[in-house]
Amino acid sequence: MPTHSDSQSPIPPDLSEIRRSLVGTWLPGCEEIAHAAVALVLAGEAADLSLCLIRRAEHELDHWAGHVALPGGHVDAVDLSPQQAAIRETEEEVGLRLTRARCLGALGVQHIHRDGKPTDRLLSSYVFHLGDTLERLTPNDEVADAFWVPLRHLLDPRNAGYRSASRDGATYDYPAVLYQTHHVWGLTYRVLTVFFERLRRQIARPQALKRGGG
Repeated sequence: MPTHSDSQSPIPPDLSEIRRSLVGTWLPGCEEIAHAAVALVLAGEAADLSLCLIRRAEHELDHWAGHVALPGGHVDAVDLSPQQAAIRETEEEVGLRLTRARCLGALGVQHIHRDGKPTDRLLSSYVFHLGDTLERLTPNDEVADAFWVPLRHLLDPRNAGYRSASRDGATYDYPAVLYQTHHVWGLTYRVLTVFFERLRRQIARPQALKRGGG
């Protein structure tokens, strides 16, 4: 799998640019409608930030089992807001305490898709800056793997590829970013697409989309 990170890589957004781009982007009133929330946890040097991603553990009842995802989950009754759910789930899943991190803003609400179709469930996404250190990740039993990915890697078109998935008896190819043995695709790819669009950048994307891409 490609893991390009040399001098030809796109220049990633730095911390100050992310702060400016997300200032004031909150989710007023979404507490009543959001069903799930995820955290985009950034850490590392301000000019070369990395993002925390997980690979969900295999479970027959989990439609997204084995997928690369952002830490997060369902908004439970104990959560005061979707943002609190993202904070709680992140600590449970990978051991990162976001209560001491700065929340830079939100990306709005997206419909969660299943089998290629939007559902009535919504997702809220929040961006946090944890600090200069890529802290050790301690996955729980819901997480098969957790890792830090440089933002520059997610932007580099040389890391773009496809992830094949079956739906309704047919196989489709979806755009993905390849990192080591992982495919960043589906819902996570759509969330990161929105994130980079806010920063006037484009996530790594194949030059020619195949059938089912998007």
